[in-house]
Amino acid sequence: MLFNSIEFLFLFLPTVLAVFLLLQRAHRNRLAIAWLTLSSLFFYAWWNPVYLLLILTSMGANYHLGRQMPRRSDRAAQWLLVAGVCFNLGLLAYFKYFNFFISSINTAIGGDLHFEAVVLPLAISFFTFQQITYLVDCRKGLTTSHSLLDYSLFVAFFPQLIAGPIVHHGEMLAQFRQLQQSRAIARNLAVGGSILAIGLFKKVVIADSFAQFATPVYTLVAGGEVLNSVDIVAGVFAYAFQLYFDFSGYSDMAIGLACLFGIKLPVNFFSPYRARNIGDFWRMWHATLSRFLRDYVYTPLGGFVCSPNRQRFNLFTTMFLGGVWHGAGWTFIVYGLLHGSFVVIHQLWRVRVSGPLGWVTNPGYQAVAQMFTFLVVVFSLVFFRADSLATATAVLGQLGNLDGAGLSNLYQQQLRDSNLMEVALALPLPLDATGTVFGLLFTALLVCWFLPSTHQLFEAQRVALGNPRVGRPPRIVLRWAPDWRWASITALLLIASFLNLTEVSEFLYFQF
Repeated sequence: MLFNSIEFLFLFLPTVLAVFLLLQRAHRNRLAIAWLTLSSLFFYAWWNPVYLLLILTSMGANYHLGRQMPRRSDRAAQWLLVAGVCFNLGLLAYFKYFNFFISSINTAIGGDLHFEAVVLPLAISFFTFQQITYLVDCRKGLTTSHSLLDYSLFVAFFPQLIAGPIVHHGEMLAQFRQLQQSRAIARNLAVGGSILAIGLFKKVVIADSFAQFATPVYTLVAGGEVLNSVDIVAGVFAYAFQLYFDFSGYSDMAIGLACLFGIKLPVNFFSPYRARNIGDFWRMWHATLSRFLRDYVYTPLGGFVCSPNRQRFNLFTTMFLGGVWHGAGWTFIVYGLLHGSFVVIHQLWRVRVSGPLGWVTNPGYQAVAQMFTFLVVVFSLVFFRADSLATATAVLGQLGNLDGAGLSNLYQQQLRDSNLMEVALALPLPLDATGTVFGLLFTALLVCWFLPSTHQLFEAQRVALGNPRVGRPPRIVLRWAPDWRWASITALLLIASFLNLTEVSEFLYFQF
């Protein structure tokens, strides 16, 4: 079930929320938690009921291992941790990478090994990582007493189950115990509903519209067509904004949905296109994944407490694994190699050039660094989006095709079904198709660079865990308030979103 589907917005969510509020009002906290848990499992099973058994087995095994560790000797507890991590990574490796592994062997040896294709279960990367953090904390003695019911809701809570954020048990279990104490139901509904509306608008209006610009480029190139450099630039930047607003929209909806139930989630998205270096970017894009990689990969490898060369190896390995985590394919391997290399190159640049010369605090250097980082990220996303290395290299290769100063007729034919193009061209503006496409892309860039993120917009409401101050301050300062103006804006966003619900599209992080 998708957040942007009619069945979720008009059936599942109202029903789950109404029953939860009745139980909360009656001070039936355990029943409210049980209701949320069952609802979350139903939400997960909607896509494929078979995989409900997988997540239940995973939760049961990890909960049992975590409970056993404090009762065993240090040596036995360590072996239980090793067994648990291997169990979780084994499930992830089988379901996520088995098909790629067999395909690569067949390609390498020219063979024809045949196994039935493994279907990737939803959210396996996210609930696997959450449970690894739980086991590690159990081994360190950092967990508090909790029931299987609480643990199950921690793993399966539907606002963050499918695409994050990756939460720690310590962040969630204490909140579950305080659900019956909520005295801000009206405030939670107003704030949560507004954030949900903003996230929905980002997804179904902005991200899905840019998808109509990006998809034709990659589809045509994959089919052997030759496009000009203007087409390629339009498609590459359109995908960058599609992914940005898609993931930003999901992250907003996750926080808004949790807020409706009086629960706070960590912010996962901090306007990353305002980053001034690649390390900055990864602290702002999928922040909880970066936190996991830092705490459970980078630090165990030695972190910064080692020689400079080992530091760079640790950085490269961590970022490479982060890239490969995103998908099973050679394109994601290249994506991981690129970002691992970028982080190491940036560290060397900072230590040997920008730091000693004092450029880091110079406004001019910061502006250039932000633009450069943005361009590096955008063109690396070609490997994230392309269906194969051949397609990715063809897309980048056709950047040099200077045949024409505007969009080609072939590409323009693909844009005729774009709702966004229809609206834009209907406006009384002296722009052709090329001017319209690049005008919309430039507008999206201004939004990313100058407007506040949703977290910054709602910062005074303290809707996120820890109220973090990460990311660049916006050039245009706006603050949400519970008044008629923001109510009107929210209503307009919802109307525009509902008008675009006819064709439901998956979130891009939906099946990682």
